[in-house]
Amino acid sequence: MSIAIIGTGWGARVQVPAFRSAGLDVVALAGSNQMKTEQIAASLGVPFATGDWRAVLARPEVHVVSVVAPPDLHHEMAVAALEAGKHVLCEKPTARDASQARAMLAAAQAHPRLLAQIDHELRFLPAIIRARQMLADGAIGTVRHVLFRVMNNSRADLNRPWNWWSDAERGGGALGAYGSHQIDLLRYLLGAEVMSVAATTNTFVAERATDDGMRPVTSDDYYSLRLQFANDALASIECSAVVRVSEPLNVTLYGAGGTLRWRGGKLHHAEPDGEFRDITPTHTSPLPEGISGDFPYGTVYMAHALRAYLAGDTTALGAGATFVDGLRNQEVLDAARASSRQGGGYIGV
Repeated sequence: MSIAIIGTGWGARVQVPAFRSAGLDVVALAGSNQMKTEQIAASLGVPFATGDWRAVLARPEVHVVSVVAPPDLHHEMAVAALEAGKHVLCEKPTARDASQARAMLAAAQAHPRLLAQIDHELRFLPAIIRARQMLADGAIGTVRHVLFRVMNNSRADLNRPWNWWSDAERGGGALGAYGSHQIDLLRYLLGAEVMSVAATTNTFVAERATDDGMRPVTSDDYYSLRLQFANDALASIECSAVVRVSEPLNVTLYGAGGTLRWRGGKLHHAEPDGEFRDITPTHTSPLPEGISGDFPYGTVYMAHALRAYLAGDTTALGAGATFVDGLRNQEVLDAARASSRQGGGYIGV
């Protein structure tokens, strides 16, 4: 099966080698700039390059379209791809807001024979799959509360120029980029929906340079969330994109009968009053050279599941995030932004 990627950033750097490692054929690359896209495609050996993303929808050899564009474009691109008869893998956050996510879900439901998934690749990591099964089996008892921290320096450089990531209207900011993953991962691990959220968002770097001078940053680079789940579990989430030293992803689930911690790709389990023990499962898929980290590795496993699905195994993508999940995550994000605007109190989802 052949796949086209819309996006010359993450799509080119990570998805191309990850998809190829799973045996998928990347046949087209679309970007916003024709010359740049042609150069990147040539360096990667992708045969077709275009500055017009709609051009890939007209190509009969394309079976799957991976949408790796800014969030405000997801709705238009995903719906158009589905209407063109293509399977769709869409980057997170699902869309700019829940209204767009609902329209995407309606389009997916109108084309039930086509795959429509959100790229929450962490779900496919062996350690995460094992953690979810352990939680379902009661390995730590009833989960009482969760701490989840993401600390990185991706926006710490004050000389980094203004782009769509700095624009809230385009879906930029840390909450969409990282919060969508945190929310989705906890929904997946706990098997429960978020009922209410309280949030604080902040913008520490208030302006960035453009060719015409400094421009205000309207998106967030820090947030903290408090989530209440339907199973009564509580979660505290914190993220900063402007720390000076990045730290590994760190999520700890505290249960009545033990603790699970996933940090830096390693899964640890602690019995009551015991010490943490490394229970990380070994990798079951070969990892291509040149990429590393939780999200790239998750992309590799997702790619293998995608190939198996396209080959006829309809259960292969059972761990994946559907457009229903995408809407649920987006509703939490929208409620979090509303909470922050209103002073940080709880808002129902």
